[in-house]
Amino acid sequence: MPDDVSTDEMNDPFWSVVHRRHPDLDIVLLPPERPAPAMSGLPERAPGPFAQLQLTDADDLWRMLVGHGMPRREARWIPGPTRDSVRHAITLTLAGVGTPAGIEHLREARGALTADGWHLFIPPTGTPRIMADRAGELGAEELLAGFDAEHGRLFIRLTSTGLPVGVDRARELIGAAA
Repeated sequence: MPDDVSTDEMNDPFWSVVHRRHPDLDIVLLPPERPAPAMSGLPERAPGPFAQLQLTDADDLWRMLVGHGMPRREARWIPGPTRDSVRHAITLTLAGVGTPAGIEHLREARGALTADGWHLFIPPTGTPRIMADRAGELGAEELLAGFDAEHGRLFIRLTSTGLPVGVDRARELIGAAA
């Protein structure tokens, strides 16, 4: 390393430490900045009809996995896998479920979800739950089914695959959900 290290380099918090720890170094290579998410390259689709289909899918899953009750429904848009896409997340929650019934619903859900093409992961500890996914056009569709025994709540969260809507529309939908 040259002896003529500039004063600016010695006063810089980063370079002064580099020079002190590695006096033989002439150059430092840093990893490249993380690239911005890519564009999907897919045609834009209307979010309204897609959201309605997702709500229908969530209701169908509820009927298949639980089969009773009127769950509280929450839906929102979240960022998708690309800058021009969003995902639709729907949570259905039923309160007042006893522990034996909640656990039994989850046990029965295993077979039903596998038969319906879902790939399951059942964490061995923590809140009783099933995490599942299946391939979609732009990323994976994800499902979380669980039981909150402390509060007696059975829940299902269905998160769609990415939906290409354009960068501006994606920002608008995600911003409206915040």
